Amino acid sequence: MRTLKLAALLIVIFFSLSKINAQSNQNDSIKLDYTRIYSLALDGNPKQVLPLLETDTTKKIAEKDLKFKTDFENRFKFEEDKSDFLENRKSKIDELLKIYRNYWRLSFLNKEKKNDSLIMKNVSNFLKTNFPPAEKLTLNEDSINVYQKKYIASLGYHTTGFGKTGSLYDLLVWKTQKDTVYKLNYDGKETPVKVYFMNDFITLGWSEYATLGRYYPAGWATKEALFCVKKAYDLKSETFRVSYIGHEGRHFADYKLFPYLKGVGSADLEYRGKLTELALYSKDGLYKRLQFFINNGNYESENGHSIAAYCVIRDLSRYFFHNDYEKDIEKWKAVPSKKINKAAAVILKQNTKSLDKIPNVEKFIKQ
Repeated sequence: MRTLKLAALLIVIFFSLSKINAQSNQNDSIKLDYTRIYSLALDGNPKQVLPLLETDTTKKIAEKDLKFKTDFENRFKFEEDKSDFLENRKSKIDELLKIYRNYWRLSFLNKEKKNDSLIMKNVSNFLKTNFPPAEKLTLNEDSINVYQKKYIASLGYHTTGFGKTGSLYDLLVWKTQKDTVYKLNYDGKETPVKVYFMNDFITLGWSEYATLGRYYPAGWATKEALFCVKKAYDLKSETFRVSYIGHEGRHFADYKLFPYLKGVGSADLEYRGKLTELALYSKDGLYKRLQFFINNGNYESENGHSIAAYCVIRDLSRYFFHNDYEKDIEKWKAVPSKKINKAAAVILKQNTKSLDKIPNVEKFIKQ
């Protein structure tokens, strides 16, 4: 009798669970794969994100995810940008930013077409029409750079100038900046370096546009100084000391050591900057940074950051696991952080020796 009761109870539980599971299946929440979404967007492929946002209307979606889906589709799904990107950035450079916005969007959605000549022509025509000193502008990158900087400065703003981030011409414009001096130590030498902290950005470029503001350049180096997007960092954090000062300081030093390596966004410069980070991070920050590089590495990309991330993980994977790309972060966590620090420093040193042997080296990690 007890057996029958137990069997009956099990049957009831089975049917109850079946009913719950059926209800659960009907009410499953949609989970957006933000890692994949941002990886594609940062690689200049927001068009490939759109299929990831196609959802089953019978399933629930969180308010945050629905807003992201709506905003992203408004920006990239339709014939025209229906988002509030320009509306939220009202300034004296509205019309110039619109030219860049249209170029970025066209480049993302029609990657088979090269639009460099189009953006050069449109920016040149804009400057000649709206900035009298630009009447002598000629249709080349250097000339556009000079007059675009002068135009933006005449409006009271700062800018990086006319140049590319990855494969696309970019536009970064901010209103205010303050400078200070940090002492960097590289190759046994202490060097005072001026750092400009920038605030009140009108635009942080195509990566900000592609990721709906989630990612953007947090800083960069020139041969004269470092530039930091202040809102991107807690200045007392390890992230600032390592991913900004360490990384950009490496660039600052490398501009002198290897002057022919291809400028801002160079895969080789980024490779060295990323290895510097992994050589310096403590345990807490190290594995998070490794995960970011794993997620965003792409050897076939046109973006130097993605190529560099891939090559860093490739070379460390060969060092520790004897394979070409270890994606499992749990395997990385099984390696003591100090060993990874040391390996990154060794690989960076080996890279330095290799570059030293090549006169006027322009690129190395991807020929």
